[in-house]
Amino acid sequence: MNLKTTFLTFIAVVSIAFAKAQEAGDCNVMLSIFAENAKAKNYDEAYKQLGDLVTKCPDASAAIYQYGEIIYEHRLRKKIGDEGANAQGLIDMLSAQITKFDDKVNTSKKKIEMASKMYKYGIGDQSNQYLMLEDVFTKDPDNFTDPNGMITYFKLAEKEYKSSKIDLQKLFDTYDALTERIAQVQDERSTVIQELLDKKEAEGSLTEQEEKTIVNQEKNLKNYNIVNKSVNGTLGQLADCDKLIPLYEQDFDSKQSDEKWLGGNVLRRLQSKDCTDAPLYVRSVKALHVLKPSWKTAYGLGNIATTQSEKFQYWDQAIELGADNDTKSRIHYKKAEIFKGKGQYGSAKKEYLASNAAKPSFGLPFLKIANLVASSANSCGSTPFEKRAVNWLAARYADKAGSVDASLKSTAAQTAASYRGRAPQKSEIFMEKAYNSGDTIRFNCWVGDSVRIP
Repeated sequence: MNLKTTFLTFIAVVSIAFAKAQEAGDCNVMLSIFAENAKAKNYDEAYKQLGDLVTKCPDASAAIYQYGEIIYEHRLRKKIGDEGANAQGLIDMLSAQITKFDDKVNTSKKKIEMASKMYKYGIGDQSNQYLMLEDVFTKDPDNFTDPNGMITYFKLAEKEYKSSKIDLQKLFDTYDALTERIAQVQDERSTVIQELLDKKEAEGSLTEQEEKTIVNQEKNLKNYNIVNKSVNGTLGQLADCDKLIPLYEQDFDSKQSDEKWLGGNVLRRLQSKDCTDAPLYVRSVKALHVLKPSWKTAYGLGNIATTQSEKFQYWDQAIELGADNDTKSRIHYKKAEIFKGKGQYGSAKKEYLASNAAKPSFGLPFLKIANLVASSANSCGSTPFEKRAVNWLAARYADKAGSVDASLKSTAAQTAASYRGRAPQKSEIFMEKAYNSGDTIRFNCWVGDSVRIP
């Protein structure tokens, strides 16, 4: 008897057993046979059994609907049967988990998935889908981490705006809250990567599981970068400076004494889009500072200040007054750029590192440091070998930029490869008398760092 015949015989026996259990009304046996088929990825056979289980044993176990979800996902992915029927089946499986087994599943995540699938396959009313996602995002933001759910949520918000069901300010508020949440999860994952990269540099290697963690978190960051591009692309034309300024300009005279409007809407929006050279921004900063001095007004006054000392004074005050992490990162980055422009590379490096520390998913500071380090090759190190070794350090910073910030992945990889091309090659390391592979070179110039020879 060949393998195919054996398999078909087994399927027949299992089908008969399921049929007998069905006749006897034995839900436990039916569920057991169904689950075994699903676990074995014998989805076609499990699909035949799913309907009877849902009809005769609807409350027997959450596993019916959890496996049912997997089965319908498989059918949709492989284009088996009617797409509409399979999509509705998937929605039914998700809905049952939410309504029947809310103590067994993460209902927030299931609602996000359900609304996203309904939108994808055109099932139900889009306003209801929006409200479902809005409810989860408002009440349980910690579980709102699914990239597809985030994209769907904002697309639906835009549709609600275009159909006049929400106003432009509500769309902006949704954008602010969602991008803040995206930044949070990016920072969480970037922190994990950075800690592991620092450990690798210090100890020379990581465990297989730690290397896998870096790969998985980099994939997550790539997905969130896609979400960011999608959300910003959706809002883009509505939130550019040439649209924002007229929007707020028309209300300024009547609302210039409204602290919430000035700080929560005008300044935040104009600052996030770098519209800080607009006269409206200057007027808004000064008006809010009169009403209530805060980190927001201090940051704004720093932006419009004309001297470095004045800028730094206001920006430092903004940090002392409790600026959020995104603003702290912006401040340190702005200061770093000023120091870099004056050739004060040590101070610039310090501020770049502080910028990333405030916002771990912001990789550009590392790329900036890499460029500064590489440009200082001739002034760091006492021998030709050490001077060229500086490029390994530059490459390391470039690698770190790409690891924590998916938007820089390609640029950082190219930059790191370029710097490694300038560093000593294997044959040169072999011939070097002062150092061996694995040794550490310390640089006493402004870089104040060390690198391990590969």
